[in-house]
Amino acid sequence: MKKGITLVLSVVGIILFLVFQLQAQKNVVMAVPVVKEEVYESIKESRTPVQNLTRAELQIGAVTAAWEETEQRYYIPKNMDESGFRGELGGLLDGQPVSLVWKPDSAFDNTDDAVKDRHLFSCMVYSDTEYAELTVLFTGMPVMKIDGDMGAEGTQISLFDPIFGADGEYRSLQSSAYYNIRGNASKRFEKIGYKLELLENDGTTKRKETLLGMRKDDSWQLKALYSDRSKLRDKLSTELWNNIADLTQTKADTGCRMEYLELIVNGEYRGLYTLVEPTDYKSLGLDKTKDIIYKVGSDERPNDDLFAESEASQSFECGGVHIRQASKTWESGLWTPFQTFWDNAYELDTTGSLETLYSCIDRQNFIDFDLYYNVIAGMDNRFKNIIYSTVMNKDGTYVIRRIPWDQNYSWGDDFEQGEDKDIKNIRFNPELKTKWLNEDVFRNMQALDDTLPTDMLRTWKRWRESFLTEERWKAYAREQMAYITDSGAFARDTEKWPDSENVNSTKEIESYIDARFSWLDKYLADLAEQ
Repeated sequence: MKKGITLVLSVVGIILFLVFQLQAQKNVVMAVPVVKEEVYESIKESRTPVQNLTRAELQIGAVTAAWEETEQRYYIPKNMDESGFRGELGGLLDGQPVSLVWKPDSAFDNTDDAVKDRHLFSCMVYSDTEYAELTVLFTGMPVMKIDGDMGAEGTQISLFDPIFGADGEYRSLQSSAYYNIRGNASKRFEKIGYKLELLENDGTTKRKETLLGMRKDDSWQLKALYSDRSKLRDKLSTELWNNIADLTQTKADTGCRMEYLELIVNGEYRGLYTLVEPTDYKSLGLDKTKDIIYKVGSDERPNDDLFAESEASQSFECGGVHIRQASKTWESGLWTPFQTFWDNAYELDTTGSLETLYSCIDRQNFIDFDLYYNVIAGMDNRFKNIIYSTVMNKDGTYVIRRIPWDQNYSWGDDFEQGEDKDIKNIRFNPELKTKWLNEDVFRNMQALDDTLPTDMLRTWKRWRESFLTEERWKAYAREQMAYITDSGAFARDTEKWPDSENVNSTKEIESYIDARFSWLDKYLADLAEQ
């Protein structure tokens, strides 16, 4: 009997303890107490309000949180997969640590809805004589802030990440940095992309850090996603290419990785971005002393005269193609691999040789790229936005592989026609669901290689039996859309950039996937039978 009573009392004790812990968790947010209304007001009544809010400051892990000047609020990330709050928030007044409390708010009872609805919370930093009330917006994704002039020394970046940190810790990183505009197209939009280099405090030595769970490096890119209406297409495309590359036997075709964040530059909210690992010698496992990366960034095509001119002037650019590692020492013949490829790929139907072409490319990689290009209908990847990873062998031969980048016009999005359309000119084109898309090199290969259709079908079937299913990619699209919308970031980006014509639905993409995958099943089977 006594044992039974003891057991009941133990269970009751455990329940009371858990209730107490839950209540305590609700009353403390990021190690800061949520006080009762009368307590909050009493603190104010006995102190003088600070007139200049720049004297007050919030910090996360001893790093100043991201302050948005126009909205007069702090952006503080929260992990949406957790009910509680990680990280410790601190308060400063005139640079000195002071006390900090949260104003009572029923929205703390359902923080998921509060984040999604972009609810504003209030907290107060206070000393013995003064107080300042500060507005806080919790976002469901990491936040980066950049303070400093573009292209100038003295820039500081701060990254706040409660999601991807090792062992689940809330990571607050501060670093010296250099940043500038990324990409030619970015210059034509108000919302621009950036390239970012992390530096040590001396401002010159590079600093390598792991950001958002990605590789450890000093070089990063910030994609603006301005012409990606769903903010999903580049992410889906990148993930798909990495699935394809995982099946190959080489690292030399590996794509990049990217993760979402919200960006604040010099106190101005800039919107939803992706932080991206560059596709470079490191990611591709190439040897900087001998291997070459060619990057096609525009529609300007090279020719024999331009190749000769670039070689003679020791230029790393030729038409719309440039050698990625432009800092490397010039060597005679740097353009030879790409010119040989060009002459026997783009000119294959006239003067080129299929045998010569196949001696310098990875044929399977070109099959992979063409099928990939057709899966996503990458309308801006037919000629440009391609990286050519070139491995130089000891005997003087080389192997060229194709890798895509910047796949924003994809998954049914196309260039809209009309004189009244600006450079963004995007539309969803249902015709892309059932259309085979040719590009010059592969069309030339198909004309001369009778076994190509069979090998294309074999590759396609392998994909369809493993990672390329309709449900998998529709589910991934829904998952990513839920992340960027539930975080509140999608709505904020839409308000900031209305001309981007954001679409917060996966309906278009899912309809494209349902039609496109099955249509390619039949097309490739029919092609192999001809």
